[in-house]
Amino acid sequence: MHLTRLILGVSLFVVFGFNAMSQGGYAVHFIPDSLKQNANAVFQLNKTEFVIISKNKSIEKTHQVITILNDRGKKYATLYEGYDKKSRIKRISARLIDVNGQVLETYDSFDFKDQSNVSGGSIYDDSRIKYLDLSQSTYPYTIEFKSEVVYESLFYIPNWYALPDQNVSVIHSIYKLECPPELKPRFKMLNSDHQLVEKHEKGVDYVSLFVENQKARRREPFGPAFFESIPRLIVAPSIMGYDGFYGNMDSWKNYGRWQLQLNKNRDSLNNETIREIRIITDQFESREDKIRSVYEYVQNKTRYVSIQLGIGGWQPFEASQVDELGYGDCKALSNYTYSLLKAIGINSHYTKVYAGDNPPDLYPDFPYISSNHIILCVPNQQDTIWLECTSQTNPFGYLGDFTSDRDVLIVTEDGGIVVHTPIYTKNENRQITKGEIQLSEEGNAKALVDILYTGTQYENNDLNWLVDDGDEKLKKWIYENTDIPEFQIDEFEFNLNNNKIPSINEHLELTVRTIASVNEKRLFLRPNLMNRWKKVPRKVSNRQTDVVLSNSFFDSDSLVYIIPDKFSIEHLPENISISNEFGNFSVAYTYEDHKLTYVRKIGWDKGRYPKESYNDFRNFYRAIVKGDKAKVVFVDKT
Repeated sequence: MHLTRLILGVSLFVVFGFNAMSQGGYAVHFIPDSLKQNANAVFQLNKTEFVIISKNKSIEKTHQVITILNDRGKKYATLYEGYDKKSRIKRISARLIDVNGQVLETYDSFDFKDQSNVSGGSIYDDSRIKYLDLSQSTYPYTIEFKSEVVYESLFYIPNWYALPDQNVSVIHSIYKLECPPELKPRFKMLNSDHQLVEKHEKGVDYVSLFVENQKARRREPFGPAFFESIPRLIVAPSIMGYDGFYGNMDSWKNYGRWQLQLNKNRDSLNNETIREIRIITDQFESREDKIRSVYEYVQNKTRYVSIQLGIGGWQPFEASQVDELGYGDCKALSNYTYSLLKAIGINSHYTKVYAGDNPPDLYPDFPYISSNHIILCVPNQQDTIWLECTSQTNPFGYLGDFTSDRDVLIVTEDGGIVVHTPIYTKNENRQITKGEIQLSEEGNAKALVDILYTGTQYENNDLNWLVDDGDEKLKKWIYENTDIPEFQIDEFEFNLNNNKIPSINEHLELTVRTIASVNEKRLFLRPNLMNRWKKVPRKVSNRQTDVVLSNSFFDSDSLVYIIPDKFSIEHLPENISISNEFGNFSVAYTYEDHKLTYVRKIGWDKGRYPKESYNDFRNFYRAIVKGDKAKVVFVDKT
């Protein structure tokens, strides 16, 4: 009863606030100039309220007032709210407000368009969105958005961010949470000394946070992910419930145990499939070869289909169903591979991971929902094997950029354990280029080039996805990703090697136009043919964030230029050799018998350096750009 009255009271307060601020209170001239600097939009109000009713019900209320300053901020004028079978939009409305704060138009739920929220990779998905585009052609203008969503669960709880995006400022940011004491979630504040205000009244716990005048930030070159560096609050349930599955997230172990509930009894396979996989694996003696044969069996038999239906967004399809249908999502295919391995007596672990760029840290003392993908971990004595079960092309045991070098939660028989996936170093992530270029007197050339890509560099610009897709797509890839201004492909070939550290060999035969410029009796050649660094990162005064090198790599270019007999060397740049905390860069030139040999090497490992080192890093980068621009000069002495 107390909680019901409280919700009603809060709703009345929000409605009152909505009306009170409509009479010019959102005029653009009220926004301080300091909050317009570097900003494409200003959130005059960014308010979130979350009310926990029970393990089976929670409510999220959103109230935003956003002033759009320019065309780059236009995206914030398209309003979205999502829902699915386990949630419903109770209320949604919007208003368009002019520069003076006067309301031009009011929109209610019927004005919002309603459509499926199925992504390009999803076939089965029950999520939908309501959206409304209020973008205008004249700036500035303001939009106001309110929504209330009811969830039939206690699983998702919104986090708080001081800034919702880069190049956006905030005048008022408000976060409120209300709940019964026994369902109080956990909080972790990062990058801030802001204090939560907590109180208990009439059987209800209240938690709130109020922050003002957050200036817009621009992500700094070679800085961390934007949301990593700003003040933010992570909120996670302790007791959670979703579609009849209840658990405790007070530890990673217990979070893993909740997932075990969802996976229970979903590993059954029919006897024919068990006999088939045992016949296949019995051909091999080593444990690793048996695991490989199961992985390749899954690759050949199944395909990836995204399926997000209710609890199916968290629970895998039964292995027998995947076996029959021949498809599944990451959860289903990982569980299917797990079940096949179990059938031959090999234990493995369902693993929750945040895939893609900027994976979040997993804090030992703070379990929270932090995954968007599932892979499989297979203990193998001293060498753990990791399997990406959704790919028909991924080499056995190779994770790549998508899921390597990050904390993950493996789900063991006793619950969850946080571990780290493999790190690929510059010794594995290589691009080795060797070429011979025959120059003509006019500055054109015939070039024979061989490039070896290994490790994550075999993924360069999605080459790994295209290598088996036919000559037309590969030819297009060459033209789009070969940094030569004007050339023609005469012949090409790609060869794939699917080892644990995969590689691709690219062979090119090219006709290159104006590779060198001719000016009267001189020929000017920039010998770095196709791997030039061109732009120094911008200068940043009063840098706020660390310098982050997000990938490890090593490039080597060894090119031999055959120079026409009529030319002699006039200027050969000095060799370069730089080695510092960031990495290594070297260039060596030799000239003999009308042959110019150019050898360039560069590499670094992933790393993080203090913000004070940014100028030193820029100087290192500047030396690379300068070295890549260097020209050799030949003169016609005939």
